[in-house]
Amino acid sequence: MNVSEETVVVPVQTGATIETTKAGPVTHQTAAALKDIAFGSAAGIVGKFVEYPFDTVKVRLQSQPEHLPLQYTGPLDCFRQAIRRDGFRGLYRGISAPLAGAAIENSSLFLSYRLSQDFLQATILPAKEPLPLSALVTCGGVSGAVTSLVLTPIELIKCKMQVPLDGAARYNRSGPLTLIASIYRREGVMGFWHGQLGTLIREAGGSAAWFGSYEGVSLFFRQIRDGKNAIRDEALPVHQQMLAGAAAGMSYNFLFYPADTIKSRMQTEEYGQLHGGKRTFGTVGKALWREQGLKGLQSSVEKFILDPKYKDFLALLKGLRNGAVYGTKVRFPHALVMVFLFRTGTLREKARIIIKATRQHARNLALFALTYKSSLLALKYVRPERKEAQYDTFLAGLIGGYTIFGRGIQSSVNQQIVIYIFARVVLALAKLSIAPRDPTASGGGGLGLIRDEDGVISKRAWPIFASLSWAFVMYLFRYHPDTLQPSLRSSMKYIYENADHWDCVRNFIWHNK
Repeated sequence: MNVSEETVVVPVQTGATIETTKAGPVTHQTAAALKDIAFGSAAGIVGKFVEYPFDTVKVRLQSQPEHLPLQYTGPLDCFRQAIRRDGFRGLYRGISAPLAGAAIENSSLFLSYRLSQDFLQATILPAKEPLPLSALVTCGGVSGAVTSLVLTPIELIKCKMQVPLDGAARYNRSGPLTLIASIYRREGVMGFWHGQLGTLIREAGGSAAWFGSYEGVSLFFRQIRDGKNAIRDEALPVHQQMLAGAAAGMSYNFLFYPADTIKSRMQTEEYGQLHGGKRTFGTVGKALWREQGLKGLQSSVEKFILDPKYKDFLALLKGLRNGAVYGTKVRFPHALVMVFLFRTGTLREKARIIIKATRQHARNLALFALTYKSSLLALKYVRPERKEAQYDTFLAGLIGGYTIFGRGIQSSVNQQIVIYIFARVVLALAKLSIAPRDPTASGGGGLGLIRDEDGVISKRAWPIFASLSWAFVMYLFRYHPDTLQPSLRSSMKYIYENADHWDCVRNFIWHNK
């Protein structure tokens, strides 16, 4: 049966019936495309009203002349000067063209994103399975590259209307139509795509980061709600969608900001100041590098990340990064050694196991860091005094531990992490049990449960603890091996059990039987 058509029996007034057909998937794809265009256009227009003043400040900071002292000390100073000169309406100068452009940009972005997904499912990937995150990132990059062709002329007009002339306080009062006619008269049709390479890099890379971050954070929220088998297409609450969108916007703007800086500088150059014609992407980038080095390309980003107002949010991102980096550093060498020593299989199979374990360890530590720090912030901000209480860390750890490590299938990687933490907690609690209370110390000092004034317990506790730990583990390995963690059981089998078996010199000295 052809799945693209289905027969429908429709009753008519005479009592007879007629057969007709309707295009199922075709109609669905057409409706989805129309929704992408309509909703993308509406979202673009609304978003442009919100972001345009910030975009105006960004462009003015990026396009300050190289041969003159800096006009603005930072974003807030730029805001103040703009409002002092032209009032708040001055920040919205030139918004008419970007409003139309935002509708075209967003509708093109989401439509090409959907078409890229359909193409992958029709050619390379299974059509009936959800696309992996890597495929969604690729589709985001493709959609950004397509959108850049539409966006560059709009960005050119917008940027020229947002900046002062020659660094002076007066602004170019030409309207969009006047600028369009001027550019066409001087440079022809191709003049509208000046700065295309910068837009391409920003949109392709930025859109890949945007869709990847949005889909990744959305999937994280769904897994918290529904477990490991969460369905990607199920809707999220509005506040979670907004958080996913915020993370996506941060990724989009931060990762490829240098390319946007170069593009804005290219598109705001005055034709009369260009000795020898317009400069290329490379020459503008080199000029910025000579002027201030890498800092010249990312000066506004540094001002943003050093602003105390954004410290809490940026701490979440850095916690996410640090968890992923540390998890990779810890797990990769461990997995590499253990797999090649104790696992059999082809090189590809071993590499797959190493990558899977490393990815899981890095992901779980990163998500725990994000959940823990987010919970701490939430607990702090629900209080009127906006201060962290003594047991907030315990509650945040409880939330993070259950969300990341306590739910779903317990993998060996998760078990190793939790057991590692548990062992250190037991040792720390043992030390606190003999430490005296001290109200002036952090956390109130020790628990003071056991007196150890002469230090006898401190001296003998470790030998007793070590002896009992090895006694119990050897007993459990002999009589209850299934209760031990798999990697520990495998190691002990290699050392102790395999030592009892050989049938030649080779498997006595070189390897186990």
